[in-house]
Amino acid sequence: MHEELSELAQSLGQYMAERCSDGLPGHFGDELLQAFPEENRRNLGVALAELEAEGLVTLSHVIGPHLPRVRTTVELFVACDAAITGHDPVEDSVILARMLIADPDLGGRASDLEKAAGWERRRFNPAFALVISNVAEGRVRSVIQNDYPSVGVLIADEDVVQLRRYVQRHSA
Repeated sequence: MHEELSELAQSLGQYMAERCSDGLPGHFGDELLQAFPEENRRNLGVALAELEAEGLVTLSHVIGPHLPRVRTTVELFVACDAAITGHDPVEDSVILARMLIADPDLGGRASDLEKAAGWERRRFNPAFALVISNVAEGRVRSVIQNDYPSVGVLIADEDVVQLRRYVQRHSA
């Protein structure tokens, strides 16, 4: 994770990433107080603000709860997953991008691409979310259920160009 984060912020980030068992952004709140009983609300709030400043979570402050509502982001998986799952979502996204460049029809259904990759959902979803950002908005199929970050993507020639550039930027 980011070395400039406090130890508590790193622990919170890892805790939340580990509990997002499907690799999709998760929601957290006051249950973090019970998960970190040795910490007070103020310290947890500051650590969450650190995570938000790094783009690893988004916070929604509401009246009532002691902590803001927390929503994890794909960037949290990018920061944590190599240590948690042993897989780097960026490296995995390059593999998925190459698969879509070779066979654009694979992207029509996320479940087909997942099957072709042969990965469990926890590994697939963060990588697929990174790939989606390289496909034009009108060609990203809306989520109907919470299994994938998108039902699928419809790859046009312009998207192939973007995917190729993405692969170049993220390949050694």
